Formats: sequence, structure tokens, C-alpha cells
Amino acid sequence: MALALPLLQSPLVELDRVSKEYDTGATVVRAMREVSISIAQGEFVAIVGASGSGKSTMMNILGCLDRPTRGTYTLAGIDVGARAGDSRAIVRNRVIGFVFQGFNLLPRTTALENVELPLQYRGLGMRQRRQRARAALVAVGLGDRMHHTPNQLSGGQQQRVAIARALVTDPPLLLADEPTGNLDTRTSFEVLALLQKLNRERGITVVLVTHEQDIAACASRVVTMRDGLVVTDVMQTEPADAAALLSRLPLTDENQADSSAQAGAPLARSDVSAPIPISVYAMMLLGELLGDGVTAAYVALLGYSAMKFFWLRRLVGEVTKAWIGVRWARRSLGRRPNQDERARMAFWYTIAVTCGLGGSLLVALVRLPLPASWGLGVLAQNVSAALSHGTGSLVAMVASGICAAALLRYLLLTLFNPRN
Repeated sequence: MALALPLLQSPLVELDRVSKEYDTGATVVRAMREVSISIAQGEFVAIVGASGSGKSTMMNILGCLDRPTRGTYTLAGIDVGARAGDSRAIVRNRVIGFVFQGFNLLPRTTALENVELPLQYRGLGMRQRRQRARAALVAVGLGDRMHHTPNQLSGGQQQRVAIARALVTDPPLLLADEPTGNLDTRTSFEVLALLQKLNRERGITVVLVTHEQDIAACASRVVTMRDGLVVTDVMQTEPADAAALLSRLPLTDENQADSSAQAGAPLARSDVSAPIPISVYAMMLLGELLGDGVTAAYVALLGYSAMKFFWLRRLVGEVTKAWIGVRWARRSLGRRPNQDERARMAFWYTIAVTCGLGGSLLVALVRLPLPASWGLGVLAQNVSAALSHGTGSLVAMVASGICAAALLRYLLLTLFNPRN
């Protein structure tokens, strides 16, 4: 049942006799003609129309991506139509969330990093960005997919990441431009059910552009455009319930597997491993050098030989490295590094340091005259003794040393891993 009703709430969006014209040189294209429309806070509006009707132009103006040629556009009480580009960009970042047909996700970054992106433009710190991005992904049902890249997600999951990215700034207005255009029927209703839930439970105003009547039927208000004009503006007293429609559709194998995984897994899993950023290893090295250097300076201040207390320098360096490394990992990942991540941190750091030190030591032994006090002659004797028993003995000695060092580093990383 459809019934024209007046708006009772103060408008969040208001277009007053807005026109948009494009001068192509040979002619003037009138994409919007004297359009006046008000959208109240908490409405769910679908804008429908054929190709060339002006609905995409209206969406661009509503999203502050374009300016009207004539007329006034007021958003949340702000006359944004007359504002300059930078000023409109600030309003866009703080008031509007966008969901696009093509998802527009960065392909080589995780879902969590994609959702964080709008918050970086606000200048928020990394910890706060991670917390808000995680909460947004949990809200759209992707708490167990936050460390997946777009190519590891289905089309519906990618669109939910895009919705989480739009929600992470807590905008009062959500603009969705053909959000179901690239999705199958069932996945389309999954996305639509999520939009309805956000509108009903959070009071977010949703403006959706679509050419599909079954999608528009789920909105509480349908605005139809033709030739740049609003031809009908109808309130739907009983919009279709996308969740109910979804329950009547059969599950595909992919949908069933995805639903089972989401039902059986907690929404904010900490056991999903993520790639370790290079900066974590750099901070571990910095921590080791810092601990070693401070200890060497202290021992020298006491009048002792730094080489005599080499073991103490190494011990302090290992402790400092673990303490700084595990905290930087938490800062980078937005949570405590799990067991697998700590093991990889310890192993790959040990491999990198072993290769680096081994190569440097080989060059030093061959090219540089080193003091006898450094004890490298003893090291050379031990290597020669191992080689006298065959190459296998040397390989076993190096492998044992790497495993022991990696195990020690893993235990220290676990010891200093923050509890909360």
C-alpha cells in the first residue's frame, strides 16, 4: 500500500529548486530541473528512475561531489551547495557515508585497513582507528573476516566491508549508489536487510539509488525521477522486510558455508592471524640496539670492558627487543599478537638477524683487521672444528642456534605480551 504523507521531522537533507546543467559546448544538458525535496532524519529513501533520469546527478549533489548550478542544498543545517571544494570535503567526511556499486576497496589491504581509511583523513591515532574499524566490521557481521583481503571475500562480504567503511565515521546520512548492482538476488537482500537494520536500530538516514523495483519496495519512501524531474514522491506505510524475503530464498552452497562459519565463530576473533608489518621487525631491531647500547655505555662507565660483559648486553638487548616489539605489534595490529604471530615474529627476526650477522661477519673476517680482544679467533677455531667433522655438523650447529634463539625470543614475546 502506498500513501503520500507529509514529513513530520526536521529535514536532514533539503533541496530547494535545485538545477544542474552541463555545458558540452554544442548544447546544454539539463540533468536536474528545479528539484525540491526534503529528507528527514531516520528515513529510508529509494531514488529510482531509468538511465538518464537524473538520479545519479542527484546522488552526486547529495554527496557533495558536485555543486548545483542553481538552487540551494542544505545538509544538517549547512548550506553546502555554496561552499568551496575543501569545505565540502570536510562536510562529506563528517556527515556522509558512501556505499558504491563497485565496492571501491583497496585490493592489497585487509578489510580492517580498508575500513580504517576514512578515519586516517580525520587524523585519528592508530589505536582508536583500529578499535572503531573492528567495531564497524563486527556490526556488519564480519568480525571473523577483518584480516582478509578483498580477493578472499565474496561479493556480499566485500559490500559489507564497504558499508562498515561508510559507518566507521558515525555519519547521520548513508548514501548507497546501486549497492546491489553487482550482486545476485540472495546477496542483494542480505545487503538490503543490513541497511534496513542500520536504519531501524541506529536511526541512520539511508538514501539508496536503484533501478530495481523489488529493492525499492524495501524503502519507506520512493522518489521516482524522469528527465531531471521528480515525478512521484511516495511514502510506503508497509515497506517490504528484506530479512523476511531473504528467509524465503534457498541457500546456495557458498551462502550456506558462509552462514555456518559466521554462526559458529565469535564475531571478534583474536586467533585469526594477520601479516606482520615490516615496522614491527624494525622496532625489534631498534629495541635490541637500544638495550645493547645502553648496557655497553653503563658497563664502560663503571670502568669495565664492554666485551667482557657481552652476555649482559645480549640479555638486556633481548629483553628490550621483546618488550618494544610486542607493544609495537599491538599498536600495528590493533590487538594483542596471537600465538602464531608471536612465533612468526621470533622466527623471521632470528632468520633475518642470523643472515645479516653471518654475512657481515664473513666480510669482516676476510676484509678487515679485527682486534684479538673481540674473540673472533676462537669463533674461527670452533667453525674449523665443526667443519673437520663434515659440513653436516656445521649445518646442525647453525640450525640448533637458530632454533634456540627463536624459542628464547618467542618466550620473551609471550612474557611481555600485554594482557589487555
